[in-house]
Amino acid sequence: MTEALRGWILGIVGAAMVSAVTLTLTPESRTKRVVSVVCGFVVLLALIKPVRGFDYSVFSRSLARLCAEAEEFTAPALTANENLTRRIIEEKYAAYILDKARALGMTDIAVAVTAERGADGYWYPGHVSVAASDESRRDALMYEIEAGLGVPPEQQSWTKRESVGGDD
Repeated sequence: MTEALRGWILGIVGAAMVSAVTLTLTPESRTKRVVSVVCGFVVLLALIKPVRGFDYSVFSRSLARLCAEAEEFTAPALTANENLTRRIIEEKYAAYILDKARALGMTDIAVAVTAERGADGYWYPGHVSVAASDESRRDALMYEIEAGLGVPPEQQSWTKRESVGGDD
């Protein structure tokens, strides 16, 4: 494909150079106008030559190969981007839950969120794991998680956390 493009460009350049030399060497007269028309026609033929003999099957195969190479090249970056996006979303949801827990007076708490891709292609919280030493406000936080993030209680895991004596 690139060899054909190279040949086409060289053909145009060659035709233009021969035309320029011929026009320079032709004396001013009626003949120069005829030579000018012929040179223009030669350059025009050099320009349209690929269109006339264009092999669409070779072009199609080359294009398909280039598309496959592009997909192969970009696939790792897309996968890494998806993983990074999912992690960012999970961390933002966890921070939201921690803020709600602290607003309820729960200080010794750990939260982990697992995001799942929705049918629309966006990431949503699919499961929430909470470890808290003080479970007295558990129902209130469960409600906040369900109301704020749409995670029902059956997709929330709660465990008793041993007190570590401070905020996480």
